Amino acid sequence: MEAAFVTFPFFLLIFGIMEMGFLFRNYLTISNTAAQGARAASVYGDDELADYQIMEAGQHGISAMGLDKLSFMVVWEATGPNDTVPAACKTGGQSTGVLCNRYLPGDFILSPYDDPEDTNGDGDLEENDNFGCVPGVSVDRFWCPTDREDSVSAGTDYVGIYVESEHVYLTGFLQNSSTLSSTKIIRIEPERN
Repeated sequence: MEAAFVTFPFFLLIFGIMEMGFLFRNYLTISNTAAQGARAASVYGDDELADYQIMEAGQHGISAMGLDKLSFMVVWEATGPNDTVPAACKTGGQSTGVLCNRYLPGDFILSPYDDPEDTNGDGDLEENDNFGCVPGVSVDRFWCPTDREDSVSAGTDYVGIYVESEHVYLTGFLQNSSTLSSTKIIRIEPERN
């Protein structure tokens, strides 16, 4: 009789601990992904492949969950350290005055080179149009990394990184899923001109 009273609350407690543990792990992973992307944004500044490097850092950051769990990542021009990601950037739409690039999981496998392994043996890695701000083609064309300001004399831009993921609960007792997100804003490291 006592087992009947204790079993349900016991398993409810055990599954609750598991659910919250996985939720917390995934939240920390999303936060780490945004932080690693922000550090890469600060270091690579106005380099032509800055967003590629941001995505590489983000892919490393989200490895605990898996890239397939990522909903999207946004790289945007922040107005300051307390800015929030513009709504148009989250939906993938571009509006006047908003400079941002939105990356889906499929964009993370793109290479900046047509021949990344040098399979033709010519010793050259030919660039392609996936990155480099090619109008209408490149995934980084809406806020071109080469347009970012990183000089000591003119000041530097703030870069915001927003990462969003959908967490699916194991048991679904309370709800089936919840959205996890993290925002990090950092100033580009200045370069002397």
